[in-house]
Amino acid sequence: MLPAHLADRLLKQRRDADSAEFARQLPLYAPLDADDPRWMTEPDGTEQPGRREPDWATNY
Repeated sequence: MLPAHLADRLLKQRRDADSAEFARQLPLYAPLDADDPRWMTEPDGTEQPGRREPDWATNY
């Protein structure tokens, strides 16, 4: 069993490493503003595939 001061130091090191890894994985672009209409459009090249299941609300 570790003494309390060593366990505290290891816990702080692990938290620092985890937050650094999390920050490394964040996207490198700024989020769009709510006033910017681009957030409502799909990115280029991403088309949705056709639906295979029936639309029960409109087709009986």
